[in-house]
Amino acid sequence: MKANAFAISKGTTTPTLHSLPAWPEHLPRIPFPKTYCFFTHVAFAFDPRSHAAPQATASLLIEIDDRTLKSASREKNLDLATLDERHKAELAAEIAMAAARDYLAADSEFRPFPAQRFVNFELVHPTHISVKPPATKVLPSGARVWRLAETEAEKLRGEPHSIRFPDLERRLAEHPFLKGMSPHHLEVLALCAAPTEFDPGQVVFRAGEPANGFYLLESGSVVLEGKTNDGKSVVIDTVAAGEPLGWSWLFPPYVWEFDAEATEACDAICFSGILLRQHRDDDLTLSHELHKRMSELMVRRLRAAREKLISANSAA
Repeated sequence: MKANAFAISKGTTTPTLHSLPAWPEHLPRIPFPKTYCFFTHVAFAFDPRSHAAPQATASLLIEIDDRTLKSASREKNLDLATLDERHKAELAAEIAMAAARDYLAADSEFRPFPAQRFVNFELVHPTHISVKPPATKVLPSGARVWRLAETEAEKLRGEPHSIRFPDLERRLAEHPFLKGMSPHHLEVLALCAAPTEFDPGQVVFRAGEPANGFYLLESGSVVLEGKTNDGKSVVIDTVAAGEPLGWSWLFPPYVWEFDAEATEACDAICFSGILLRQHRDDDLTLSHELHKRMSELMVRRLRAAREKLISANSAA
């Protein structure tokens, strides 16, 4: 269940969630500063494989405001004014994930547990956090973090993707790119994944945009295009059903190298790069499996890109 507001009950310091009232028609609308609010539920365990029965949990609400977003965009050499709403939300999500990890790393309660897993990481929208209660912690980035009691967390917590989409692990296991991956790693990947689809002619991503994850195509095909020295588009490669799409989420600065466009209707599984990087960093065996598979893809794509661009520039 998604909540629409975050405020204070009268006579208490406990956050209460409720819907915002309708704005009166006769009053002018006041432009409130844009904020992004994320809810995350994190499970901790002594064994990475025991996250289904964690030894400790934490539920956090994290607010990223305009000032924090502008500061992060400057550090990444991004022009915030040119980013659309989706990419601003993705940038806010990266800041929020880093804030959650910093907050939890500094809390002595969770230090005994070597394994942590983000079971939920959701944008709560629209939302507003009132000036009370004060944030549990304000991080150097400007992100504000609230530690929620379990009763309040229940109002925000949604189901993990692996529960929301019960056949997701089966679909992952059947995909050629993940052939031979362990059930444990497939379970972790399912926490970071959701089904999606593309229409013919739909742009999946463009070069220079933030790389927010990758896709496994189950049907259809997508073309990758690059630019020649004179700016003309050149088809670099075609990604077909049974293949992965995108590897730029693995490496800084996490931006796409090529344009990608669906040439026909596609079914795919989309992975969150933010969650994947978190799990990859916490689980070295998962990191090895993903890098091993992605490296083979990268070598093939880069060779194809080099050959196509050299040929196109020579012809020009």
